Amino acid sequence: MGQQQLLLVILVTIIIGVATIIAINVLNSQSVEANRNAVRQDMTAAAGFVQSLWERPNLFGGANRQFTQLEEEKILEYLNVPSSNYQPGDSEATNDNGTYRVVIVNDTELLIIGEPSTGPPNLQITVSRNNDTGIWEFEFSDVTEDNE
Repeated sequence: MGQQQLLLVILVTIIIGVATIIAINVLNSQSVEANRNAVRQDMTAAAGFVQSLWERPNLFGGANRQFTQLEEEKILEYLNVPSSNYQPGDSEATNDNGTYRVVIVNDTELLIIGEPSTGPPNLQITVSRNNDTGIWEFEFSDVTEDNE
C-alpha cells in the first residue's frame, strides 16, 4: 500500500509540473501578443498625423506635399509617438512597448517601423497617398531584417 501511495504522489507531482509549464507558456504567448498589439496601436496613432504633416506648408513645419523635403527625424518628431526619452533630432523613439523609426520611401509614402520590446518580428505600417483618389492608405505587415 505504501508503494502505491508513493507512485500516486510522483504521478500527481508530474501532472502538476506539466500543467504549470503549459500555463507559463500560454501566459507568455499572450504577453507577446499584447505587446505587439500595443506597438500596432502606437503606430496607428502616429500614422494618423501623416496626412496633416504632408499637407502642411514648409513655413509651418510641414512637408509641403513632399515627404522627401523633410528629414526622417523631423517626421518622427511630428508623429508624436509616446516616448519617455525622445529628444528632437533622435532617429528613434522608445517607450515600454518598443522602439519606433521612420523611413521615407518617396514624396507620398513613408514607413513607420516598430520593434516590439518582446522581440522580432518587427512591425511596419506603410502610409501612402493614392495619387488617383487622394485617399490615404495604411497597410500593416510583419518585417524581418532581410526586407527592411
